[in-house]
Amino acid sequence: MQKNLLVVIPARAKSKSIKNKNIIKINKNVLIEYTFINAKQIKEKSKIIHCTTDSIKIQKIAKKYNINALPLRPGKFSGDLSRDLEFVNHTLKIYKKKKIYFNYGLILRPTNPIRKLSSLNTSFSKFKNNKLADSMKSIFPSRKTPYKTWVKKGKYIKPVILFSSINESYNAPRQLLPKTYDQTGTYEYFKINYKSKIESISGKKIMYFDVSKEESLDIDNLNDIKVLKKLKS
Repeated sequence: MQKNLLVVIPARAKSKSIKNKNIIKINKNVLIEYTFINAKQIKEKSKIIHCTTDSIKIQKIAKKYNINALPLRPGKFSGDLSRDLEFVNHTLKIYKKKKIYFNYGLILRPTNPIRKLSSLNTSFSKFKNNKLADSMKSIFPSRKTPYKTWVKKGKYIKPVILFSSINESYNAPRQLLPKTYDQTGTYEYFKINYKSKIESISGKKIMYFDVSKEESLDIDNLNDIKVLKKLKS
């Protein structure tokens, strides 16, 4: 059986910044429920929504929304250093056993719970109508330019990146430097092409989708929680 879209919602049990972050109460719902609601609002009919988690609690919440979260994600794909590609391929393997294959994939991260209804469907249309793109990331203007960031090398520091057309770009006025964008966890689309395993999520040709400041909110600390509660009130 072929489906057009696989929506993957990754939700680990552990979180370093905020304990049990994915199930922390935000007004009427716990955090992950906002992403479950978003996923159900996608108009694409030929889709499956899958929550990949190592948490029985999250699994039970997913069941309330008729979202599959079985089987639990193995611990080896649930660590702090685990990569997206690992849980995506684990999910594809689950559906391969059911003889279900997908054309496109979408990662919806619970830690980016603000999504406009119009953006949900416009973003997918934009991606699937571009036949050359391998993936599409949501982006928002960088709050600080990366051209003035550094890494430590022993006793010294080196710039993370240089803008080759400007001498000592790290000392240049910000207005002379290229405008840069941060990727957000709001949307991440990728092509599967009905494969049971993929080698890369991003590929080489990466599209972008601009999101608003509210949609770029990434829940990483208690202040972010306060902001989200106001936005969801």
